[in-house]
Amino acid sequence: MVHLDHMRSWGIVLLLLYLFNQTAAQPNRFFFRKLTVANGLNDGSILAIAQDSRGFMWFSTKAGLNRFDGKSVKTYSFTPGDPASLPTSLSRCMSADSSGGFLIGLGDGMLEYDTAGDCFIPVKALADTWVTAIVPFNKNTVYLGTGKGLGTYNPVTKTVSFFNRQKDSLSPKSIYQIGRSGIYAYIVGNTGVIRLNSTTGQLEKIHFPLPGTARITAVAIDGSRNYWLATRNPNRLLKFSADCTTRTDYSQYIESGNNTITNFSAMIADRNGRIWVATQLNGLLLYNPQTDLFDPLLHNPLQAWTPSTNLHSTLYCDSDGRMWVGGNNGINYFNPDKTFFHILPVFNKDPDTRNRRVARVAVEDKNGRIWMGTIDGLVRYDPKTEQYKEWNNRDGRPPAIHFNSIRGILCDADNNIWIATGHGINQYRQDKGKMIFYTAKDSIPEIFYFSADKDRNGNLWFSSRDEDGFYYYNPQNKKFHSIRSVPGLNLFAGEGGRKLFQDSKGRYWLGFNGSGLGMYDPATEKHRRWKASAEPGSIAGNAVVDIKEDQMGTIWVSTFTGLSVIDPITFRVTNYNHTNGLINNSVGPLAIDEKNRVWIGTSGGLMLLDSSHTYFTAFGLQQGLPSVDFPEHAASILNNGEILMPTQNGFIRFAAAGFKKENRPLTPFFTTFDISGNRQEQQLNNPILLKQDENFFTIGFAAVNYDNPEGTWYAYRLDGIDEDWKYTRNRFADYTKIPGGNYTFRLKASTDRDQWEQPEQLLRIHIDTPFYKAGWFRPLLLLLLIAAIVAFYRYRIRQREKLLALQGKAQLLKKEKAMVMYESLKQQLNPHFLFNSLTSLSGLIDTDRKTANSFLEQMSRIYRYILKNRDSELVTLREELAFVQTYVQLQKTRFKEGLQVTVAVAEEDYSRRIAPVTLQNLTENAIKHNIIDQDAPLCITFSTENGYLVVKNNLQKKHVVETSNKQGLASLQALYAYLSNKPLIIDESAKTFCIYIPLI
Repeated sequence: MVHLDHMRSWGIVLLLLYLFNQTAAQPNRFFFRKLTVANGLNDGSILAIAQDSRGFMWFSTKAGLNRFDGKSVKTYSFTPGDPASLPTSLSRCMSADSSGGFLIGLGDGMLEYDTAGDCFIPVKALADTWVTAIVPFNKNTVYLGTGKGLGTYNPVTKTVSFFNRQKDSLSPKSIYQIGRSGIYAYIVGNTGVIRLNSTTGQLEKIHFPLPGTARITAVAIDGSRNYWLATRNPNRLLKFSADCTTRTDYSQYIESGNNTITNFSAMIADRNGRIWVATQLNGLLLYNPQTDLFDPLLHNPLQAWTPSTNLHSTLYCDSDGRMWVGGNNGINYFNPDKTFFHILPVFNKDPDTRNRRVARVAVEDKNGRIWMGTIDGLVRYDPKTEQYKEWNNRDGRPPAIHFNSIRGILCDADNNIWIATGHGINQYRQDKGKMIFYTAKDSIPEIFYFSADKDRNGNLWFSSRDEDGFYYYNPQNKKFHSIRSVPGLNLFAGEGGRKLFQDSKGRYWLGFNGSGLGMYDPATEKHRRWKASAEPGSIAGNAVVDIKEDQMGTIWVSTFTGLSVIDPITFRVTNYNHTNGLINNSVGPLAIDEKNRVWIGTSGGLMLLDSSHTYFTAFGLQQGLPSVDFPEHAASILNNGEILMPTQNGFIRFAAAGFKKENRPLTPFFTTFDISGNRQEQQLNNPILLKQDENFFTIGFAAVNYDNPEGTWYAYRLDGIDEDWKYTRNRFADYTKIPGGNYTFRLKASTDRDQWEQPEQLLRIHIDTPFYKAGWFRPLLLLLLIAAIVAFYRYRIRQREKLLALQGKAQLLKKEKAMVMYESLKQQLNPHFLFNSLTSLSGLIDTDRKTANSFLEQMSRIYRYILKNRDSELVTLREELAFVQTYVQLQKTRFKEGLQVTVAVAEEDYSRRIAPVTLQNLTENAIKHNIIDQDAPLCITFSTENGYLVVKNNLQKKHVVETSNKQGLASLQALYAYLSNKPLIIDESAKTFCIYIPLI
């Protein structure tokens, strides 16, 4: 065994030199994402980290537990009075078991997390037992480090057993750590490092030659099977070869300056065998086998991509190789094998002085060095040595360049660097190490320049907001010229310029500083102009930043107010802004990768538009950007094809060709089920049972995606409600007024909007149906309605039958009444008429027998008519008139010329009908009530008018009328009300009395 402790002093010297270089130019290989109290943690003091079988990350802190899904944190802590809440004991170890459960070790026991109930169940067999380590090996075996020694826990049977230290002296009493490598468990305890064969159950001690009384507190095995040990008394960080014969000391990395105070916190080997060490003073350390040194990854408050602290307490490597580092202010996490964006600071010192963090433009020279134009001068960065060199103006020193503010830079064919500043053009001759200042005597004015570009002929163009707007340098004649000297292009002279680009067809595209875009085609000598307006075919903005051409010849133009795409053949313009995909309208640098995808820097982050120009992918701080604000300057392509883009916090460089949208299988899960109006979350049972008034609800869901949680897509549908899948990045689905019934909510998650071959998660929901909405209710209601209609119909029929019967009875009674009254009228003819007729007949017999015989014949005719029609309701008017004329002849025997009757009936009315003896009654009524005298005769007229028979007599009333009961006309009216719809009308004036009898 070779001891290297004697080289410790040299190691310290080398370390100090190394740390000095790292402070000057710390490698930025990793981007550390942060999770703090501001993101929802209970508190920032991280005690333990673990991942469960569903992919959740769990963090133990002083205040309780925290569960993280990549997007949000759910916390658990002790609640006084709630027996189901988390205990107050601290947890310093957690682990998923091999059966899908999750275990939490406490100072006084162990908990098992219940996924369905989202609660913690104590393991009774470990009550009041300190659990220090949890390592699962198979479905039935979890090794435990406890206050009672080494134990095993069976998650299936919930039983615990302990190793018998009396039978096996190697079993440690105190256990600090348990690690796993293959079938072996490595147990670090008071007896040293014990290797446990999980198959045979045999214990074996590994003998490490340690200095003095050193006590091992942690062990890790790297990819070369070396053992890494951390010890106390003294504090050491040691590496032993696989056969434990060679030892290397790295204690200088964890020394605190006071040997009684440890600077070491944790050590692990990741899944690729790399050794990581967490310290409390020197940050996070990564062992570099090439240099045999540890690279410190230190916090820098001015570099957002570095760790948030240098005080770390615990380490964890998850199933995807991602590193999780717990410290005094939360979590830092990163994937050491998936660092896409590499960050290049503009300066290596004083970044916050004079806005020196802001990047503008850059170019790579032929030697691989990167030249950067900044707010504070020119910077050269050598990636090989990580050395910076600056050219800038300072008071009291000769000018280094025209002006510190640089917006354009390029490298010419001779490897010279051209710099466009805010007050003139410089050239740096690399072969001579000399800066050249060009002035008006060189035909180039000392004015404000926006960019430096190269055309296909090798000319170098400089765009200015002032004077002629565009100037170029001809390498052949080594002179500057104005755009005014170029036929065709001179049309644009005098317009403020920001960018010039020549496409693959030789056409010149000119971006202006406020007046849009121009194009000149030398082949056709045609010009085109575009401006931003409300008219069709206009571009997105008038202040042009960058112009690029893709592999199809399409021209891409970035502006302050959007992105424009111009078809090279039709010149059709398509614009992009926040309404159709962009996260911000202010667009700056553009780059086209070899897959013809467009990379777009905006003031809200970096975006990638796929080659179909359909889908955007967004990148922000969580994806490794140092800033989401990209300034109004152009992007560059490095010699190796990488893209270099400026941000407000340095440059980013990335191999765009290596980026592809991962369609990693994501397993979604349900997080919450909130019922509207109910503040308490519904327990996530499956199925979920709801009352009929709980049909307003919100389903919360998520999928574990730590690399790009904002890029997670969800597809969901509620069968029976949603006609098709709904695609969203929102993690909640809202439903209102859902009818009662059984439903299935289907959920999928994906990292790619177009790929949905992932398995579904199902949530079954039952909503009680109100009785009036139940399936049986409508048929029953229909039957009841039909029965009610039938009952009502029958009732109406019965009522109608009763009504008709009553009406029939009423009609019969009315008829009977009318007939009785009419019979009474007819009967009245007998006594009156008979008495008067017999009196007249008596007188005639004595005086004129011949007339008496005729009189008697007429009387018999009258009574024969009455007898003939006594059962008839109606007779013809002809018959009635004949009858009344017979009656009048009898009366004239008595009254002579005092009674005059006239018949004036139209021939067509003789066939109409009236009630029998009507005219006789009316004639008799007129005789009864009027004075009859030969000097004042009673004149009665029978005529027809408008369907009426009119009986009219002159009025000469008697003062006294005997034998009148005043019922004659009333009875006649009642009779005709029964016989006809027309009323019997009585019209009496001072001189006449008329009765209108309706003809039937």
